Amino acid sequence: MDIIWVLINIWAVALGLFIVINFGYFFLVFTLAKVKKKEIRKAENFTPFISVLVPCYNVGYVIDQKIKNTLEFDYPKDKFEIIAVESGSTDNTYSILSKYAAQGKIKLIRQPRRSGKSSAINCGLNVCKSDIIVMTDADASLGQNAVRRLVENFADETVGAVVGNLTLVSGKSMTSRMNHLFYKIFRQKLREWESKFDSASFWSGELCAFRRSLLERLEEDIINDDRYILLKIRSKGYRCISETLSHVYEKDAEDVSGQIAHKRRTTAGTIQGTLRFKHMLCNPKYGLFGMLIFPAHFFRVILLPVLLLIIEVLSPFAIFVFLSSFAGVVWLAVAVIVLALLSVFDMGRKVLSSLFYGVFVQVAVISGIADYILKRQSVLWKQIPKGQGKRE
Repeated sequence: MDIIWVLINIWAVALGLFIVINFGYFFLVFTLAKVKKKEIRKAENFTPFISVLVPCYNVGYVIDQKIKNTLEFDYPKDKFEIIAVESGSTDNTYSILSKYAAQGKIKLIRQPRRSGKSSAINCGLNVCKSDIIVMTDADASLGQNAVRRLVENFADETVGAVVGNLTLVSGKSMTSRMNHLFYKIFRQKLREWESKFDSASFWSGELCAFRRSLLERLEEDIINDDRYILLKIRSKGYRCISETLSHVYEKDAEDVSGQIAHKRRTTAGTIQGTLRFKHMLCNPKYGLFGMLIFPAHFFRVILLPVLLLIIEVLSPFAIFVFLSSFAGVVWLAVAVIVLALLSVFDMGRKVLSSLFYGVFVQVAVISGIADYILKRQSVLWKQIPKGQGKRE
């Protein structure tokens, strides 16, 4: 019986921590965004010369559309350059980019072999003319005024980096729809609030901008290059904020295996980045970012799925302890019947899908932790097939 009570205590602690870390942090950040808001001194007429950097690998299916989209965004035509870095692609990426380079529309750098995204970024930084670097992924589609909205924040000298407002365009599968909803509510909205009083907790390589003088080179063993950019620049005392009016769109992975692969990689990268910048954790030198945002992000990404797994595994023990054994069996049977009935109705299927989404996120996070510990993760990740969802 003693072991049962030990398990119940573990269950209670896990449940309490899950509620506090998840919902408590959400409420706290919302409150701080209201009471400790720090205004950004934007300037709509601030249009310095900028360098737009596009790392490319096996993106022949989308690169023509990407270059056209980038050439047509709303920014003075004589005040930006486009640098495409092609990293040993085995498809027609290089031949398509070569046509634009021959026309003088872009600068093209070719790496003889693929060495990871950080390596490609470093090659691009070597030839960029501007101090303000706008980086965007080859499969991301930019809103018409996305870049202008990013850049106007740099009129404020306290701003070191700005990230766009990413919309994950969901396809037909319930998995991608759930991921779209989760990202919009629990990720994008959260970093908008964090940005109002300090800096965002995570970054997106789909569209971001930074001062090159603060980041002359990336470490090339980095798994999550975007997270490295955020932490490196914030470590130098500059704010890294989210710009809600700078819209960028990217199609999401349709199947579960693609979602798991992505989350495994970002989990391993989160651990790597946190340890690389561990001197910032709970360090008052970095304000609320060091004392709250940075450690909270690590615990939310890594600890919450583990806590949820503990809750799920030990819940049957809790039921049998707080109820009689017979009543516990009855309630478990009722739960199974309810889940079966939910599958009949559309709303019920959505509830079941959300439960399923939570389970595979747990699997992905725990696998990502194992990948990092066992050193199975590489900077050369496998490309994930994206869905065919339409822009919303």
